Amino acid sequence: MQSIERTHRLRVGEDEGRRVLLVDGAILSVAVEGDAPPSGYWAAMMPAGSPSTALLLGLGGGTLAHLLASRYRGIHIVGVDTDAELIEFARREFGLDLSNLEVMIQDAFDYVAVVPRHFEFIAVDLFAGYDFQRGVVAKPFLRRLREMARPGGEIVFNLFRDKRTENHLARISKVLQIKQKLLVGRNVVVHCGC
Repeated sequence: MQSIERTHRLRVGEDEGRRVLLVDGAILSVAVEGDAPPSGYWAAMMPAGSPSTALLLGLGGGTLAHLLASRYRGIHIVGVDTDAELIEFARREFGLDLSNLEVMIQDAFDYVAVVPRHFEFIAVDLFAGYDFQRGVVAKPFLRRLREMARPGGEIVFNLFRDKRTENHLARISKVLQIKQKLLVGRNVVVHCGC
């Protein structure tokens, strides 16, 4: 990977010919340009149906937001991320100013705990660099996601594939119905129903 620009711990780089957003050396997002699908797990996170509302927990550079906005015209997307510097960087470098995207600078766990809204599609992609946020597979968080999902809605998780994967899947399956598991590189994308 070759660095193009630096802003503290955030960089624009290149991976397989695509612009990528790097945070502390980890690829967080890829630029969505034209009709070419992004490499990596983002395409695997796309919903099976045609949602009109989406909640993205871990907005990052907005790869999934861009994909949703281009496929589902008129979808209302709420993106939650704790990192204001990252969001500003993504607005400037990755076109994150989408007209149908409402950005919340807030902890995802706090947002889920108090917001009374419901969504047809919920995507959970909560990492700090290479560190998985353990609260993602905690029963209270999973139950709250189930409550926030509209009937027939879909909840999708991005997980790292490692020695804890089976344990994470077992915890998720105690609260949600796992419909599909997709292996994409070092990631496991888990599609769940309510």
